Parts: sequence; C-alpha cells; structure tokens
Amino acid sequence: MTSSDTSFNDIPLVGLKEGRPARKFRLVSTWPLTLPTLVVVFVVIGIPLAYSLILSLNRINPLSQRWVFVGLQNYLMVLPDPDFLAAFGRTVYFAGITVAGGLALGIAMALALNGRFFGRGILRSVVLIPWAMSPIAVGILWNWIFNGDYGPLNAILMDVGIISQPIYWMGSGTFAFHAVALAHIWNQAPLTALLLLAGLQSMPDSLHRAARIDGAGAIQRFMHITLPWLRPMLLLVMILTTINSIMAFDLFWIMTRGGPGSASTVFSWMGYAYAFQFFRFGEGAAVLYILTIACLILAALYLFMLFPSRSGRGKATVNARPRSLASTLLMRTGDHASVTRSALLKIEAVRGRGLVSGVTARRIGTLLLWLGRILIFAWSLLPFLWLVIMSVTPSIELVRSPPSLFPSGMTLENYGFVLSPSHSTDGASSVQASRVPYGIWNSFVVAFWVTIVNVALGSLAGYAYATGKQNRFMRGSLWALMLTRMTPGLALMVPFFLVFKRLDLLDTRTALVIAYCSLILPLSTWIMRGYFEGVPPTLEKAARVDGCTRLKAIFKIVLPVAIPGLAAAAIFCFLVSWNEFIFALILTGTPNAQTIPVTIAGFLAQLRFYDYGPMFAASTLAVLPPVLITLLFQRYLVGGMLSGSLKG
Repeated sequence: MTSSDTSFNDIPLVGLKEGRPARKFRLVSTWPLTLPTLVVVFVVIGIPLAYSLILSLNRINPLSQRWVFVGLQNYLMVLPDPDFLAAFGRTVYFAGITVAGGLALGIAMALALNGRFFGRGILRSVVLIPWAMSPIAVGILWNWIFNGDYGPLNAILMDVGIISQPIYWMGSGTFAFHAVALAHIWNQAPLTALLLLAGLQSMPDSLHRAARIDGAGAIQRFMHITLPWLRPMLLLVMILTTINSIMAFDLFWIMTRGGPGSASTVFSWMGYAYAFQFFRFGEGAAVLYILTIACLILAALYLFMLFPSRSGRGKATVNARPRSLASTLLMRTGDHASVTRSALLKIEAVRGRGLVSGVTARRIGTLLLWLGRILIFAWSLLPFLWLVIMSVTPSIELVRSPPSLFPSGMTLENYGFVLSPSHSTDGASSVQASRVPYGIWNSFVVAFWVTIVNVALGSLAGYAYATGKQNRFMRGSLWALMLTRMTPGLALMVPFFLVFKRLDLLDTRTALVIAYCSLILPLSTWIMRGYFEGVPPTLEKAARVDGCTRLKAIFKIVLPVAIPGLAAAAIFCFLVSWNEFIFALILTGTPNAQTIPVTIAGFLAQLRFYDYGPMFAASTLAVLPPVLITLLFQRYLVGGMLSGSLKG
C-alpha cells in the first residue's frame, strides 16, 4: 500500500501524546460520525420550521390553495386576541402545576426507590407502568374514572356514603382542567423519577455518611448535598417536563377537547383548532411559532438559573474553605455538583441541630420510606389494574346506574370483538374493532424502524460527542442538536402535513418514521453520549495499538461493551414512538398507516354503550407491549441507560 492510499483514519495512536494534537486528531476522526444525525435532524426539522415561518406570514385559502403575503398581520391579529391571552394564561398555569407536581412526586419516588430494600425491582417496574402507557390510553382511563354517570370515583363515594347522587365532575371547567393536569402528572412523573434516580445512584455514599458525622439531619442533607448534586439532572428534568407540559395535547384531545366551552383551551389545542378545525393555516402557524419561541426562552432561562456564569462558579468554589468532613468531600466532587460557597457553609451550620436522637430519627425515616413506597405502589398500579378490569367487564355492566365499583361478572368477549370483529353485531363497532389489529401492526412496524434508525445513528453520534466533548464545535453542535428537542412537535405539524402532502407521503408509515426520528434522535444521541462517557478509553486505545482502525475499534470493541446502553436507548425509542399520537393523527387517515393510539381514539367518534368494553380491551392491548417491555427490561432502563447516561 502506498502512502497515498493510507487513510487518515488508519494512523495508529502509537506515539500520539494526550494533548492538543491528540484532541485535534480525535476531532478530525470522529466528527463525521455526527454528520448523519445532524443532517437528519436539521433537515427534517429545519426545513419544516422555515416553512412554518413562511406559513405564519401568509394567509392561505384551503380551497383555491392561494397564498397571500400579510407579513406580521397574523401575529398582530393573534397576540391581542382575548382568547389567545386566556389560552396563554392557561398554558402557563398548566405547565406550572404539572412541572411542580411532577417534580415533587418524581423526587419522592426517586428517594423511595433509591437504596436496597426487599421488592425494589418489583416497585421500580410498577412505577414505570404509567410512563409506559400511551397518553391516549391514560386519557381514556382517567376520563372514565371521572365519568359522571358510570365512573368509579362516583361509585366509591356513593358506596361509602359521602354522596347520594352522581356528580358530573367533567362538567366543571375548573375541575376538568385540573383533571387533565392530574392525569398528566400520573403519566409523566415516572420519567422524572427515573432521571433523578440516576443522579442519586451516581452520588457517593461517603457524602451523606460524612454529613451524618457532622451532625446534619435528613432535611439538611437533602437540601445541601442531594439537591446540589442533582442540579445538572434537574436542568434536564425541568426542560423536558416543561416542554412536555407546554406541548400537552393528547390528554386534552381525549378528555376535554378544549372544553367545557373554552375552559381547557391551551396553546396546543388552539394551534390545532386554528389549523385543522378552522383551516386557518397561517394563524395556526403563528400560534405554534409563538409556542416554539416560548419553549426556547424557557430552556435558556433554566440554563441561566441552574448554571450561573462559569467564572463566578469557579471563584466561589476555589475560595471556599470547607471546615467539615462533608464539605471537604463535596468540594472534591468538583464541577459535577456545581457547589457554591454558601451551600458548603450551610452544611457546616447544621451541625447538632437534630430534634430527636439518631436512632429514633432513623426509625422514623425508615417507617416513612416504607409508607411512601406503599403509597407509590398503589398510585402507580391501581389505575392500570382498573383499566384491565374494565376490559374484561361486560359493556352492560360498565354503563350500570348507579355505578358499582366491582362488576358482577367478567368476560373475554370484549377481546373477541377487537381481535375477531365478526363477533360484533353492530356495523360501526365492527368497522372500528377491525382496525385494532392493523393499528397494533402499524405501531410495531413504525416503532421498530424508528428504533433501528435511532440506535444506529445515535450510537455513532453519541460516541463522537463523548470522545470530542472538549472541542467547541462538538459542544456547540450538541447543544444545537438538543435545542431542536425544545421545538414543540405541534409547531412542525402544519408544515409536515403540507410537505408530506406534496411528496405524496400522507397516510404512509414512511412519513411517520421520518417525523418520529427527527424528534427522538436528539434524545437517543444524548443518552448514548452519556453512556459512552462511562466506557474506559483504554479499551479503544488498546485496540488501536493492535492495529485496528477507529471504525473497526468502535464496532469490535466499544459497541459490544456499550450493549446495555444500546438496549436502554432502544427501549426508550420504541416506547416513545409506540405511544406517539399527534403526528399519526394528522399524517394518517386510513387503517393503512394508522397506529394503535389513533385507532383507540377513533372509538370516541361514535361511542355507544356496547362500544365501551371493546374500547377498554383495545386500550389494554395497546399498553401491554410497552408495559411488558418496561417490566422485563426495567433493569436496563434504570441501570443501563441512566446510571451512566445523561451526564451534564
């Protein structure tokens, strides 16, 4: 082989010292691995975003397809609109209560799940059930719980004698709005718990042991050790939960449809209504673009609040003079906890403040922990079990008045209706039931290919970002990649619909795979980056010394070691794509490509008393695959994906 035939990637690492030349070599050899991911994300998201901006500057006649440029008139018309301002206020309020409630519940779950105790694996699996369920199934479940005629909440209250007649809970706009918030918290809090549990498991036990020696109580240790350590993870949690709350659409679509009246009309529903109910694409794009800007501002605000200027943080840490064992150890953790001098001094100040003896405090703490675990178990499992019970309850029992908490009989006939539609005697029910097997198959095909693409591209990009994290280009492109995740999917809804219509991709699984990949790929890349940071670099160096090229070392050495991280990322991608609803609702119209969440939602269009049983059976079938995957592979999700991933 001549010198001209030698690839730069084939140069061995022998003789290269760790320093500036090595970093430059690593950047040159790894940045092309990020190119497929960057192209997919920025092209698939960037073009629709630009298209959406153009839409927001035009008025479009859906019949004549005529575009009239109006500049900022759509924005000027929408911004002062009282309905818009009311929707803005509801969105802020909804995000505030769901983020605060989800964060508080997630922290409690993470603290209860941390540590070793009997039944920990079972409890971790149960806690993840609500997150594994599709928001559509969650909406149907909680909407039925609050049903004024037949819901179990009224049944319980009437059985214990608290009320004498049914209460129509969802008829109140205030209650309906907060019912959606409660369902959202139940669905999303496990993800917060999962992420915070990762941070807790990476925290050295010596910190709390030293703080106990210094005399700090449980509350002081939580405030001045646990929270500072979790600060990087809290940033990610707050960004994800805030964006999820602002973008919440599925639950509103199922539970309230923006009502009663406009009591639960938020940004997401208003943008959807403008574009796909009133066919005012320009105004709808303007509303959703405002939503996008709000999400980006919030992300920047969180960064500013949780990560002050690097120079200030460094001075505070350097000037701190820890005098206690706990503060000394916490200082040694360095940047990870971003500890300030004031936090360190507070740790010292709590010495000797315990109100009860150490033995008594530990007993009380253990009792409270077990009580919390029991409550978390019931909170997570009971609604899911109720969905399963309703799926085997005869339809006539579901609509019995007054409602009863326990059915008098059970049957598998509902599953026969959805798996073998010939059992049904009603034409409309038979048509909808016949779509359930197709919906499950379409969901599986789409989720499978989305998972393959995300793991293939995300692993290569994650490796490149893990090895090139010291370079400005790599850091900048990674944050730009993550900022695309701050883009609400609803903002891409209108341009995706119009672009795919022109490309003749509407009502195809290909359109869903493209749309889902653009939204999930940034997170899968981030997950894999964190996991690769935990892989010892000596493995790759040893392979390079033995003559392997960089790509060969990646595929032969690094990727096999990272199998737990790959499995965790694959599970995450599969669950998210399986449960996605809004894009499938807009981009599909027939059973050829409709996924199971859309199929379940279709039951609500012509819901009659004998359709309730099949609807709950279809909902149970829809949540079984992700729930079973979560139960079987929760160790990968908790340990593989999160114990070494998502590092700040």
